[in-house]
Amino acid sequence: MSKKPYHHGDLRTAMIEQSISFINEHGAGALSLRKVAAACGVSHSAPYSHFANKDVLLAAIESHINDKFIAELEAAVKNDATTVQGLVKLGCAYVLFFLYNPQYYFFIFSRTGNTDGDAPENAPYDFFISYISQVFEEMDYPQEKWMKTATAHWAMMHGLASMAVLDDPDEDGMQVWEDRTREIMSQNYMIFA
Repeated sequence: MSKKPYHHGDLRTAMIEQSISFINEHGAGALSLRKVAAACGVSHSAPYSHFANKDVLLAAIESHINDKFIAELEAAVKNDATTVQGLVKLGCAYVLFFLYNPQYYFFIFSRTGNTDGDAPENAPYDFFISYISQVFEEMDYPQEKWMKTATAHWAMMHGLASMAVLDDPDEDGMQVWEDRTREIMSQNYMIFA
């Protein structure tokens, strides 16, 4: 976990981000509010003004990541509402979000933050399904194929994101992955039409 002390601003967000780094390095079992406070350079009691306990913190982390992820997906299709070109942009946004935020990828998809055994909330997936369903409806795409096609599109986005993140690219490599993602999404969106 980074030892950069917290100085000002949004302590709640700083604690969430420090917790994500800690969990990805040491696992959720090793996390404590005291360790988060120490990493942020604040008193041991400071986290309790934002999180009643570790489970509340873990839920806040998941919501924090999902909120940021959905905001990226929504921004990507803002000017291309319910078009196949919007699907291309949505796919690129999915991959690039995790390419530039690998700590979020590892937290969400390793399920290290999920301590109670319940399925994590999947608001980004719900947004995607809603969007692609509108695209299919406007295209008059056969309804019996919707879920199969949507699953294939989601799998392609997630597969590319996984490959990009696990490649652990340097700055030049990031640009290569950006270009590769745009090319793949642009070339392959026709299989969903």
